[in-house]
Amino acid sequence: MSILRQVLNDAWTSIVRKSPSKKVDRVDARPSSSRRVVQPAHPPSSSGLKVVILNWKAGENDPFTVLNQTIRWHLQACGKNTEIVEITEQDWANKLVKLAPIEFAFTWQGLGSTAKLGRSNESLWDHLKIPLLCIHGDHPSHMPLNHELESPYCYHLYTNADFARYSNRHFRRIHGAGVIDIPQLHREPRLHRHTGDYFVLAKNINDPRDTEQSWRERLPKSVFETFMMATEALTSRTARESYVELHDVLDDIIVQQNLEWLTPETNPVGYHDYHSQLDHHLRSHKTVAVVNALGGFPVRIYGRGWERFAQNASPSHIFERGRDMASSQELYYSRFGLVDISPSKGLHDRTRRAMANEVGFLSSAYLEDSFPDARRFDSLFFTFRDGEMQTKADAVLRNPDDHSALAREFAHSYHAKCHFRQFVNQLDHLAKIATNGAVSST
Repeated sequence: MSILRQVLNDAWTSIVRKSPSKKVDRVDARPSSSRRVVQPAHPPSSSGLKVVILNWKAGENDPFTVLNQTIRWHLQACGKNTEIVEITEQDWANKLVKLAPIEFAFTWQGLGSTAKLGRSNESLWDHLKIPLLCIHGDHPSHMPLNHELESPYCYHLYTNADFARYSNRHFRRIHGAGVIDIPQLHREPRLHRHTGDYFVLAKNINDPRDTEQSWRERLPKSVFETFMMATEALTSRTARESYVELHDVLDDIIVQQNLEWLTPETNPVGYHDYHSQLDHHLRSHKTVAVVNALGGFPVRIYGRGWERFAQNASPSHIFERGRDMASSQELYYSRFGLVDISPSKGLHDRTRRAMANEVGFLSSAYLEDSFPDARRFDSLFFTFRDGEMQTKADAVLRNPDDHSALAREFAHSYHAKCHFRQFVNQLDHLAKIATNGAVSST
């Protein structure tokens, strides 16, 4: 019998507690060396301590399994005795106990952070006294429960400063949420060949029209009107501005329209749902806008949700099913490269994978305030302003080799700035703070 009562997916059963806004600290992950090859930071540990990676294989297209196997390799290269525990298995907590002593556990998106002991309802991490480092690449509104753990043994780290600020505003924190730069994680043999002369876009969507119809059918009139007002504000600003911070816009609407019924104090579940649904809607809207802008270009689109668009698509567009990460490397080897819509300011995992494979890409990431040489690489990045996507894509077609060369140069600069060894050093540091702080408070 498992010692665990586990809740991973129900994002709306938690009681979100208001806390004062805290300063967001960026974890310094800058390298001391510009070499891209990971070298052991120190000899393999002889202490017997292990690092545990929590894997969750049930996600759509299984985005974590391959990535976590690679992270394990990196951690071992840095001298860590590292094990992967599959948390979709019922007895995973028992397996965790058998791996003790554990230096720290690492998880994406807070998966596994909600684990409780049976009748006592005590956090598994508090009970076992294992530091848990949660790295979140997505916004807290999407699965609030996985951002909620308030424990001296837990750190919540975000890839975007705006996400961390939201987390600190709406969840109680012993350790304030911080921001961390993600290094290059992918590691796979390069194919050294092109798969064809086209762009690739790999993205699942929810058809914006279907989403809006669903809102109309199931939401009270006042809520529907609020959602549509927010949609109009977001899509119009996205079409004319370099970057729109979606969650600031949504909060401004609540204040400007005096929507007391939608404040986090009055309606925490509805507040997060408002942010989550508008975020998903805008992501799909942006993706559709890019595909429409590339109507005259050869593009292969991989993913679900494209049925309506495929019926009336440009002859130069080919639609195919999405692929698991384990079987999708060839998508990165088209001659014109990857087109990637980032969910926030920072680089998306798909862009990092293109960088690891040293191939071309166009990304909507907005790096002007985080990457010193961003302007030098302007031709690799696009906004959703009218005509810009076509201009960037046309430049790639005119000289795809120069485009790929610039993408490789950017990749080398980024890898030098965000080195895995420094990333591991920061995880070590936070794990020690968590352990020592918890011990000293008992």
